[in-house]
Amino acid sequence: MEECKIEIAKEFSEKIGGRWIKLGPYSGEDFFNKLLKPKYLEAVNSNRKLHIYLDGTKGYGSSFLDQSFGQLSRDYGIENVRKNIEFHSQFFDWIVKYINEEIWK
Repeated sequence: MEECKIEIAKEFSEKIGGRWIKLGPYSGEDFFNKLLKPKYLEAVNSNRKLHIYLDGTKGYGSSFLDQSFGQLSRDYGIENVRKNIEFHSQFFDWIVKYINEEIWK
């Protein structure tokens, strides 16, 4: 069975935007609606983990992270989201730490 994954830089954008769609392109809201939520539900419904690949972007703002990964935890519960998502990165380990310690606290 193929891995359920999102490669953010390839599937969304190398340049990450802000919180909301109304503030410009590639927002956390847009990422949540178009990729994160549908892929998360696909993974959960097929009893798989969702693998998130963070590398390849120019960086991540806290507003983008909160509006996407924070919204996911608000909608589906922090513990459910934590057990169903696995992050992968060589360069953004601090992002994974930030999500776990600040957004999913």
